[in-house]
Amino acid sequence: MMRQQIAEVRKLAELRALTDRQLTALISNRLERGFALAERLGFGAVEHDREVTRLVLEIRMLLPAVNRADRVCLQSQLAQLEEVMMYGISMQTAS
Repeated sequence: MMRQQIAEVRKLAELRALTDRQLTALISNRLERGFALAERLGFGAVEHDREVTRLVLEIRMLLPAVNRADRVCLQSQLAQLEEVMMYGISMQTAS
C-alpha cells in the first residue's frame, strides 16, 4: 500500500471511531431520558408513556449501527428501561 492509501485508511478508521462514540453517546442520552420518564409512569404521568415508547423504538433502530461491544451494554440498558416502563404501566392500570 502506498502512504496516501494508508493515510486514507487511518482517516476512515478515525472517522468510524468518532461516529461510534457519538452514536453511543446519543443512545445513552436517549436511555437516560427514557429512564427519567419511565420512572414517572409509576406515579400517574400517563402522557410520558408515548414518549418513552418513541425513545425505545428510536433506540432499537439505532442499535444495529453500534459496534458489538457497545451494543451489548446498550441492549442490556434498553431491556432494563423496557422493564421499568412495563412496571410503570402495570402500576397505572392497577390504580
